[in-house]
Amino acid sequence: MESSEGHYMQSSEPVRDDAGTTWTLEAGVPSALQQSAALRIALMWRHAGKMETRLLSPDTPLVVGRSVPAALWIDDRTLSREHARFVLSGGRVWVDDLGSKNGTFLDGRRVSRARIAVGDEIVLGNVALRVQALGVGGESLDLEGEERLLRRVEDELTRARHFRRPFALLHVRIGAAVTAEGWIKVLRACLQPVHRVALYGTGAAQVLLPETGAEEASRIAQAIAASPIGGDARLLVGCIVYPDAGSNANELFAAAREAARRASPERPVAHGPSAAAATVLAREDPAVGGIIAGQRMRAVIEAVKRVAASRIPVVLHGETGTGKEVLARMIHESGPRKGMRMVRVNCGAIPKDLVESTLFGHERGAFTGALQQQKGVFEEADGGTVFLDEIGELPPAAQAALLRVLEVGAFSRVGSSREIQVDVRVVAATHRDLEAMAASGAFREDLYYRLSGVVVDIPPLRERRDEIEPLARHFLRAAGEANGRHVEGVAPEALALLGAYAWPGNVRELRNVIERAVVVARGAIIEPEDLPPRVRAAEPERVSDAGGASAPGRLSTSLDSGLRSSAPPAPEEAPAAAGRPVRGKVQQYEAQLLHDTLEAAGWSRAEAARRLGMPVRTLSYRMKVLGVKRPSSC
Repeated sequence: MESSEGHYMQSSEPVRDDAGTTWTLEAGVPSALQQSAALRIALMWRHAGKMETRLLSPDTPLVVGRSVPAALWIDDRTLSREHARFVLSGGRVWVDDLGSKNGTFLDGRRVSRARIAVGDEIVLGNVALRVQALGVGGESLDLEGEERLLRRVEDELTRARHFRRPFALLHVRIGAAVTAEGWIKVLRACLQPVHRVALYGTGAAQVLLPETGAEEASRIAQAIAASPIGGDARLLVGCIVYPDAGSNANELFAAAREAARRASPERPVAHGPSAAAATVLAREDPAVGGIIAGQRMRAVIEAVKRVAASRIPVVLHGETGTGKEVLARMIHESGPRKGMRMVRVNCGAIPKDLVESTLFGHERGAFTGALQQQKGVFEEADGGTVFLDEIGELPPAAQAALLRVLEVGAFSRVGSSREIQVDVRVVAATHRDLEAMAASGAFREDLYYRLSGVVVDIPPLRERRDEIEPLARHFLRAAGEANGRHVEGVAPEALALLGAYAWPGNVRELRNVIERAVVVARGAIIEPEDLPPRVRAAEPERVSDAGGASAPGRLSTSLDSGLRSSAPPAPEEAPAAAGRPVRGKVQQYEAQLLHDTLEAAGWSRAEAARRLGMPVRTLSYRMKVLGVKRPSSC
């Protein structure tokens, strides 16, 4: 369809503006590369079964609507005549809603004005447009937005837990100055269409490899690192695999970044934790190990110091990311065992058939693959401390063996009847309700009572708002040193947003957000636009100053903020209904989307999964969760 100021262009054709100029995107490209980068930015959408593309020219507003006077017409009744305005300015894309009836949505939130990253999807009425980077030939580089990739990883976590399959994350960074379009094309050439890529600040990308184990992930990482990108430049890759490297998205992304930092031109691929190295010697990490205690945490710190001198088991209970490992380290280093080893093991990351071998060791020939005698965690930590993270995930057999260690200080290796005596302090951590699990039979009741001599409840960050600013400044300094950036502080407006956000990922999520902001910041101060959309959507005026706690209802609002929060909008003539619960709308929208796609694909799950861009297993799982079934008449 023609518009009054141009025409639609197919993504397979060269894409230029009216002057034939190639425009670059500054965000996502290192400052040293901005003059040579060949990334061009366009809006892409599907219309009448075809993918349409419209290039954005710098500082030239593009109004999208369904008729004149909009510059870009899309024949859809849910659009207003002048629905929204897009501007590429200063290397960043902005969208302004022009008072439309059905709204403009970014990450499920209705916005009046917002900054959009490459790969982000913006929904106008019932029309989804993607901001995408193009190569020199006009082809899409198929990049995702960071928030969209985060949701994909969370979906992949759900699928992986349900089907007990691994997946991998890569963090890829450039080791020297090359054109942005060049290294991204090289990276994409090493990947399959199902692999998802999002830019991460300046000169780096995050890659999701669904249903990929350690061996295949390592092969892909090596292929990326070996691919020439011009001159002496190389791509450096950090490679991690779930569940070995962490149990949630924040942990996994942080582990991948840390692995990438260790990569070098001499060793271009660095791996994160593996199943063979399930135990980790706890060490002080200045980026993680600092304790900043506000009013709510002072009582916790005092309790930890009181129990540190004893050998009584301690259970640290709190949400993921609240700092349980930091407190476990404090217990160890404040007590008489501080000169001995502290060994951490993530109980949820070990395959169930290897848990006993990991904790208690095995004899040669005890099982297939046991080629030599191996000490376990408790032997390695004799005289010191064992930190059992996610203890609620221990299988019943391992629970019984652990109970014996706690009661008599002895155990037997797998494949041996000889008892081994040890002197070990046990500190356990969990985000689950062990008491309820014991009552239901999911966790041994006698083990629970033996472990829970002292239970320390750690409040979530949303109840410790007086710590957010000092924690943010602490993480800012650490991120600046790690990334070679000179960011000096946080703007008051950005601090207000940090204070208003509910932090479902707690301190670990705050650390990730600050590191990302340091990486993408264009100046010496972190501004609101440097924060992720989910944080920018927080509402400072709804936060109470009393006790540092949030106002009633604040948590549920922010937890929902990362979800698609609107059902399919009504036509322009019939405004969308309002007032229904957000989660219900999201599930209704997703169920309808799956149903329509399956119906269009003749109820072929393989074809529907291809159209939706997800693995067949994920589609099957979501169908089961949402109750989407093939009609009996089909």
